[in-house]
Amino acid sequence: MTYPTLEPTSRTLTLGQAGQSAFTAASGVETRVLFGSLVIGQQLELTYANITEAEARLFDNHHVSVRGTFGSFPLPSQTFAGMSAAFGVYVNKWRYAESPTIESVKNGIHTVSVSLIAVTS
Repeated sequence: MTYPTLEPTSRTLTLGQAGQSAFTAASGVETRVLFGSLVIGQQLELTYANITEAEARLFDNHHVSVRGTFGSFPLPSQTFAGMSAAFGVYVNKWRYAESPTIESVKNGIHTVSVSLIAVTS
């Protein structure tokens, strides 16, 4: 099952870091070691406000189909509508950081919050 092709009402992108380790000697001198050239640890928070119950169920069904936080998946272009690659979205696979939250706004209308983590593969 593919991720729902809805455009989110809000997005928060937390840019990642290059894989690295820092070592501080007793003298206070810091040394950093870079592991590879990829940026890791990007996080994406998505909100889909005031959507129908059928649309909210798409997120529940997708979450179950990828086995919760286990499976990774690509995101459709609608997820990034209005953003450019200049914002640091260089990955094509994501996984759930936690289960989506579905809030009932009123009968038949819901707000879904999704938290994702970038997967480099």
